[in-house]
Amino acid sequence: MQKLISISLFALLASCSANKISVVERNYLLNEKNNDKYYLIQFIRKSQKENKLGEIPMLIIDGVPIYYFYKKDSEPIKIGRSQIINIKITENTTCAHVFGAACKYGLITIKTY
Repeated sequence: MQKLISISLFALLASCSANKISVVERNYLLNEKNNDKYYLIQFIRKSQKENKLGEIPMLIIDGVPIYYFYKKDSEPIKIGRSQIINIKITENTTCAHVFGAACKYGLITIKTY
């Protein structure tokens, strides 16, 4: 019985930590009710591990800047995973001449339906 409780508790803790997000990462939550809301965060984390993005990448959806590191007011992302057609990463050295300091951690451009 104790072994079963231990295994259940471990499984619960493991599932909770997989979706643990930082204050900054909250700005990248998609408009979903299920685990798809973490899709963009997981994409960013993977790109950060590959050294393609910095800590707080700029986010542009359909040509509109949604979030960047010094933006005070950020609105929730109003798209779901199923609406995303394409996600493009631009490293900071390439996008800084266009967007300046707002792009110092890289750029994620999302195109939707």
